[in-house]
Amino acid sequence: MSNIDTASTDTTPARDRLPASRRQAMGIAKDLALHVGAPLLLFLVLAVAWEWTALTFTSVLPPIHEIAEDIASRPDFYFENLLATVRSAMIGLVIGVVVAVLLGAAIVHFTFLRAAIMPVALLLNVTPIVAIAPALVVAFGFSDLPRIVIAAISAFFPMLINSITGLRAVDPQALEVFRAMAASSREIFLRLRIPSSLPYLFAGLRLSVTAAMVGAVVSEFTGASRGIGAVIVSATTYLNLPQMWAAILFSAVTTLCLLGIIGLVERLIVRW
Repeated sequence: MSNIDTASTDTTPARDRLPASRRQAMGIAKDLALHVGAPLLLFLVLAVAWEWTALTFTSVLPPIHEIAEDIASRPDFYFENLLATVRSAMIGLVIGVVVAVLLGAAIVHFTFLRAAIMPVALLLNVTPIVAIAPALVVAFGFSDLPRIVIAAISAFFPMLINSITGLRAVDPQALEVFRAMAASSREIFLRLRIPSSLPYLFAGLRLSVTAAMVGAVVSEFTGASRGIGAVIVSATTYLNLPQMWAAILFSAVTTLCLLGIIGLVERLIVRW
């Protein structure tokens, strides 16, 4: 009778009564289903919708197998042009991010600079990249420099805003402790402001790397002889839909990989 009473009054969830190893395996399976299975299912649905559109409206989208065949027939062509775009985008990203962080730090330390810098930064941000690219080509020719400048300008503003926000997002109590210990401005900046701003800096970096890639591709629409943007323009001229969408796919996948790398680095550095 006591055994029956004990069993009837046991309110522990069935999952919690399982061995720890079994619960861990179930948790891993659930995470895989959520983070792998759900995206794969969505991609499958999108692929079916893509094929239906390609078969119904032949001038809108090419069938997926034609894109795959075009990539398989000349992978070196796509990788060489992708490398040119990524190189320009990454150089521009580094320049834009470094300048933005330095200006953000200056604005945090010298508030009067905000009134001088922010209007110029906003002006650069709202100026269409397509409008700047031809002017840079006229100024610097058909070299990589216009693409690098466009990528740097594109990456600059998101990083500037996140740098200012992050460097100011300091716990007031922690700041008071540092000041009570007679810490110098340099020590407060290096040991408090920068660690506190890391989540904001990585968020800005994710936005900046996407903007730099977009800027580099768009800058290649104007007179570039190589790069993913040039491939897209050439494919558009000759109505080569498989080549155009293959180039777009390479650009998108590369940007996703760069975002994944940034996310991995963030997990390794930011542990709170």
